[in-house]
Amino acid sequence: MKMEEIMQKQIRIAEASVLQLTKSGDLKKIPDQLVHQLAAFFETKSMNRLETAKLVYRVSSDPIKYNSPKTYSDYSEVVAAAYYAMYYIVHAYLMTIYKTKLREDTRGVHAITHHLVVYYLVKTNKLAQHLYDDYVRTLETTSAIQNLTTESFQEEAFKYAEQYKRSREARETFTYKTTPAIEAHHAEQAIATAEQFVSTIRQLMHK
Repeated sequence: MKMEEIMQKQIRIAEASVLQLTKSGDLKKIPDQLVHQLAAFFETKSMNRLETAKLVYRVSSDPIKYNSPKTYSDYSEVVAAAYYAMYYIVHAYLMTIYKTKLREDTRGVHAITHHLVVYYLVKTNKLAQHLYDDYVRTLETTSAIQNLTTESFQEEAFKYAEQYKRSREARETFTYKTTPAIEAHHAEQAIATAEQFVSTIRQLMHK
């Protein structure tokens, strides 16, 4: 299947997901007076997670300098924090531009957030393809490390057998088979991806 066909399929799935979420009330409009407050809350959470990723990366890279045990490193947390920076800024964008938010206890929020990215940012050509691809790779790695609930992301949005294999291999590689240098590289890439992604979405929010 060609990349364009895969993307069009993802867009159709995202459209169906957003329609269902809207009908069920899981994706709903918020009062005008709450828009700024909620958007600012999620934007702050995004920036805090990005800062956490950078802090943990610095300490993991040179633990003795930061008075930590010399064996300390937590590059998997760097990747996870970088992903959550992107996750939260997507929801801040949704609130700012569309005055819409997910219901707090909605299940499968990571898969749903992927659908929201496709529907509100990829379909509308607001997000460059390379940024979307980097976001997906970070989501895959984070879901593999943290066992996030992304079944619909894996089974519907990417409906081919290779997806599960890639997710499993990401977990095995990052957790068991990698070297500290490779872990550090993955973490550094995750931070770079999150910084560019978050910066792009913030520009869209505040233009």
